[in-house]
Amino acid sequence: MRILWIVNLVPLEVAKKVNISSVVLGGWVESMAAQLNKNDDITLAIACKTEKANEFNVEVNGVNYYSVGYDSSTKLDELESMCKYIVDDFKPDIIQIEGTEFLHAKAMLNVGNSLNIPTLVSMQGILNGQYQYQCGQLQIDDMMFSRSIKNIFAAWILHLRKTRWFKPRLKAEYDIISTAKYVMGRTTWDRAHVYRINPDAKYYSCNRILRAPFYNKHWDINNIERHSLYVGNGYFALKGVHYVIQALPELIREYPDIKLYVAGNKPFFDGDKRPFYKKGYGLYLEKLVDDLGVREHVIFTGPLSADEVADKLSKVHAYVLCSAIENSPNTLGEAMLIGTPSVSAYVGGASDMATDGFETLFYRNDDPALLAWNIKKIFDDDEFALEMSRKAHKRAEITHSEKINSDKLHNIYFDILIK
Repeated sequence: MRILWIVNLVPLEVAKKVNISSVVLGGWVESMAAQLNKNDDITLAIACKTEKANEFNVEVNGVNYYSVGYDSSTKLDELESMCKYIVDDFKPDIIQIEGTEFLHAKAMLNVGNSLNIPTLVSMQGILNGQYQYQCGQLQIDDMMFSRSIKNIFAAWILHLRKTRWFKPRLKAEYDIISTAKYVMGRTTWDRAHVYRINPDAKYYSCNRILRAPFYNKHWDINNIERHSLYVGNGYFALKGVHYVIQALPELIREYPDIKLYVAGNKPFFDGDKRPFYKKGYGLYLEKLVDDLGVREHVIFTGPLSADEVADKLSKVHAYVLCSAIENSPNTLGEAMLIGTPSVSAYVGGASDMATDGFETLFYRNDDPALLAWNIKKIFDDDEFALEMSRKAHKRAEITHSEKINSDKLHNIYFDILIK
């Protein structure tokens, strides 16, 4: 079988070979590709979204990689021409589109359908299910009429990003899902949203293979930094780190040494010269940490590699998933695989990944009091934390099993081809 994927990024190993910058996200692409390549009957190629100036057609570790370089001025028919060139060159038996967030996904689906090549749309997030959560459930109307200039500015920027940048992307995604014959997801949440848009699509389920370091690190209560927390993203309001910050004063009363580590760049800093539309949420967070007097307890780590994330998760006391919405959050899977005791917002597909009180502790995402209470349960009871750690690791070993998920995807391809 000749399988062509199209993905939203350039994997790190490819970026290094062609000498371009890449993000530290999306390591699952390399992980799943490596597993699929163990099958003698599969030849894999991956088309990668990149900047317009970046062009490449290279082979890395037995996988052919193509560039799909474009920018906001690129038209759909131009993207279709790029996709058709790749399809004509590689001649796939099946096309797999990873994610519905960008225009190249629609272009590739159109090409696959026009050439009668079976095309599988793999869900990541679902924009049409995320729209209402883009402002992180902040009280935007109250903020707009606040006495704080920072809050007013933050509210308008968040609102404009939601309505002017995010909302126009919804139609393209809706068109993709509504015309897809085959869809692959992982959770009840994404299945429900696919069904709402396209009840006739054939739905397949296959979990993610995570990045390699998370299979090799393990949480050890004897080697942790007591009263420390880790959050995987604090750059966007959707990710909800403001609710963890709101929980800190209650926790500081009992644990004055508490530390909240937030992965990624600090969203507020002196001399910030970023475009104004990137500053809104950062300004809100800056005012929030100062108003609550918790600035010294919040540490932004900067971008972390997979090895660094795994190391941090193995050493913190607890992990928190605080998003307003998620499909199947890889960061929760990574924490569970390592065995880091976790507190998770009960959002989207997170409840398919763990059972409340058994492998994690769930809370309503906009309830910082309940969040603080669940964190306290982990901090105060080592036996409970150890038991939850063991159970989470055991479940994640199955959910993210390299063999199980590779075999499942392999079988999905066969099922599509014989239909």
